[in-house]
Amino acid sequence: MRIKALFSLAVLGYAGLAIAQATPAQNVVVEERRTETVTVVVKETPKPPAFVFELHGFTSMSMWFQDAQFGVGANPANGQQALNAVKQYNADKPLFGADVRQTRLNFSVRGPEILGGAVPKAVVEFDLFGGDGPGGYGDVSIFPRVRTAYAELKWTNTTLQFGQQNMLTIGGLIPQSLRGIAFPMAYTAGLVGWRQPGIWGYHNFGGDTRFEFSWSIQRAGWANTALSDNFNLGVASGLPALELRGKMFFGKVLDFWIAGHWQQVDRNGPGVIENKALWTTLTTALGSAGLKLDLGMLVLQGAAWYGKNAAPLLGNVVQFPPATYLGDVFGYGAWGQLGLNLSKEFSVWYMYGLDHPLYQNIFDARMNILRNQNSVAMVRYQTGGFAIGAEWLYSRTTWNIATANSNTQAQLVADNVVKGNQISLSFNYYF
Repeated sequence: MRIKALFSLAVLGYAGLAIAQATPAQNVVVEERRTETVTVVVKETPKPPAFVFELHGFTSMSMWFQDAQFGVGANPANGQQALNAVKQYNADKPLFGADVRQTRLNFSVRGPEILGGAVPKAVVEFDLFGGDGPGGYGDVSIFPRVRTAYAELKWTNTTLQFGQQNMLTIGGLIPQSLRGIAFPMAYTAGLVGWRQPGIWGYHNFGGDTRFEFSWSIQRAGWANTALSDNFNLGVASGLPALELRGKMFFGKVLDFWIAGHWQQVDRNGPGVIENKALWTTLTTALGSAGLKLDLGMLVLQGAAWYGKNAAPLLGNVVQFPPATYLGDVFGYGAWGQLGLNLSKEFSVWYMYGLDHPLYQNIFDARMNILRNQNSVAMVRYQTGGFAIGAEWLYSRTTWNIATANSNTQAQLVADNVVKGNQISLSFNYYF
């Protein structure tokens, strides 16, 4: 049996070999198909938030030496609020101080479009000029002060603002400075305009070369000393203040503007019938114009104004005609500044400003200040948001020292000019 089995296997092997030799060789390709599941993760672009919050502003510290008492008009002030000379020190000088009151915070929230594509925005801006706190260390526990606070609706070429905003007569232009931003050193020296609550409109026409027409209906201001019934004399007039401005922009090289302000005040206060013979209704009316030429290395800018009863806009060296004066106080002012950008970081600037009420009006009204002139030189270094500036303010304020004989100009030759110098070093960081 074993022999038969072995024989059968041998026959089968031989037959298989013969068949293999007789059949041509073939390549057998075995195709392996494998199905893979690929998961593609598509990341959706995140939707912008419905409300966008922004925080801007700057911190500011100025160290200063000065040889006089400075002020705003006849009101004493120091540091970053010093404008014109009030009192001259001829001995025991200079004074040294430091100030942080100019520090400013600007908060804003922008929301989704409404009313046919208008972008709404709310803005509130504070600085630290709210005055000293109570107590023996109140000068380093200072209060904040609201500068601007408004709601805004912005379309493509039209912007409306409802709230407190800077007056149009400023022109959106103040002298370059690190020490004098909140209180520009052209105040009481050629710059007019303050802040009031109201409605503001801005309308733009054109492209790179464009025209902006602006208007405002705002609360009328005066000295803003509240009466017994808590109304100031501007509110007592029963009329708003009105402002208009036209401004041309030629790219980033040149812009110029012209603006006007009108308002009335009731010096009687509310509830008292007007007495025209006593000039109880007084009108503030003035026009201002300015320009800025920016050639890169060279910058030239400035403004001028003319009008009457300009004290609520910080004109006439911030002097309000007394109730006993039966007339208007006319005046004019101008400021100009030249800047040289020596490099991206270094620049030098010089400003001169003048505020000049008409002498005869000052004499007749028995007011204190006849004229003020400010000269300011600055060297500035800035990199990123950090800036260091050294500034020298020289102020010449001409005082009315002979009010008993105020109807003559003989006193102009008297020694009635108060001179003041302030040298400051400021450190600002903008964010």
